[in-house]
Amino acid sequence: MAYDAIIIGAGLAGLTSALLLARNGRKVLVVEQHHSPAPVVSGFERQGIYFDSGFHYAGGLGADGPLLPMLRYLGLADKLQLFPYDPTGFDSLRFADSGEEYCLPVGFANICNYLVEKFPAAATEIGIYLNEVASTWRNTPYLDLDVDFADFSMASVHGSSLQQRLEVFSPWPQLQSLLSMHCLLYGVAPDKAPLSLNAQVAGSYYHSAHGIVGGGRQLIKALLQLIGEAGVELQCNAEVVSIRAEKGTAAGVRLASGEEIFAPQVIATVNPVLLPELLPDAGLRPAYLKRLKKLRQTSSAYIVFGRSKQPLEFLRRRNMFVQPAADIFSGIESPLEQRPFYLAGADQDGNGTVTGLIGIVPAHYSEVESWGFAGKKRTEQYRSWKKEMTDRLVQMLRNNCPELSQLELLDLATPLTLRDYSRAPQGGIYGVARELGQYNPLPVTRLPGLFLAGQAVTVCGLMGTMVSSCLVCGSILGHEFLRGELKKWS
Repeated sequence: MAYDAIIIGAGLAGLTSALLLARNGRKVLVVEQHHSPAPVVSGFERQGIYFDSGFHYAGGLGADGPLLPMLRYLGLADKLQLFPYDPTGFDSLRFADSGEEYCLPVGFANICNYLVEKFPAAATEIGIYLNEVASTWRNTPYLDLDVDFADFSMASVHGSSLQQRLEVFSPWPQLQSLLSMHCLLYGVAPDKAPLSLNAQVAGSYYHSAHGIVGGGRQLIKALLQLIGEAGVELQCNAEVVSIRAEKGTAAGVRLASGEEIFAPQVIATVNPVLLPELLPDAGLRPAYLKRLKKLRQTSSAYIVFGRSKQPLEFLRRRNMFVQPAADIFSGIESPLEQRPFYLAGADQDGNGTVTGLIGIVPAHYSEVESWGFAGKKRTEQYRSWKKEMTDRLVQMLRNNCPELSQLELLDLATPLTLRDYSRAPQGGIYGVARELGQYNPLPVTRLPGLFLAGQAVTVCGLMGTMVSSCLVCGSILGHEFLRGELKKWS
């Protein structure tokens, strides 16, 4: 079978890229190493509760939101039922030491009014800062369909960090916390996070915050139906061991089974750190391969999946960030019980009682590295350690949130889980970090015909992965053509 393009990885970026190409007449094959597509985004069930493991909520889906044209063009808008998060407080922040709690309302103007009310002496600086975020968060060619590609360049790796920018708010540490808490959702500390990164992630939520009825599972189900209708072929249990190159261009892939599949274009959605081992004979410059190998990853995490005997109404259509004390969000270097964390309700489409909990606590891979084994086989010593860690995490959540006094843990993902299921080196929860000073790879690689998609080339989340797919497919189909098609749906 002859293909125009082979896509490595059937996650959100891979399936979106496949649909974009197939909709425009390309014969596409998607290969996935797992036994089912999108194992991370699809989530799982425990004791009758559905847990999202790779999708929680999305920004930029409100009125005039930049993601809406993409969903409409792809055919997803008619297959997904969105629900808005609480407009009076989609994200809340609690300080464990004082019990103080703040809530961010939806919309830049509403957020500005709320923060000025809480911190009147900082009113001028609050307005300046939020205007900066509002004017920059969608400043990419596929979030702003009128941005001229000739004037666009990927975000600079130089400049001020988020922490440096927030120094102006040092008299108000609670405000610094509120404006830096979303770093937990992209895995880069404020002292290393570019302003543009925080603006893209936090700004999208400031604009609007929505969930999907059925969560990530429904999103993937809809994508699979659409790519099937578009004629895309999907092959699971198909691990790619090398990317073929002939005469200096990409030519296809070789699977672990020994099968070779040919196509003039290959889109890899794997972590770019893994690319050098897939390109043994591609003739790429050693300096380029060395740079890929040294890419720093985001922080890892412990992810708690639990159930409460009492309803978790404080998490209905909103999330909660918890920090030990007011300050710029950090703490990954702190002992476990002194780290900040993020809480979300599970399976919350607004129709039933919220009893499921997802908690994300930042972690270092070094905390599990000493176990020193590869693959998914676990030792008794590891299981004993995991039980101890489970008890500590549950107690930590209960101590900081009285609402979780009846929390029961159903499952726990550790950095090793993230390493094995998403092939994330060092268990990076959001893949390659977008840090100051680090040059992340572009969608178009130095090997003609080989492209990269996924959060490593843009930002994490639904918005980032969809934008990366558009950047890749626009490079193949023509950016002005693809943006023109999206404009028809705006």
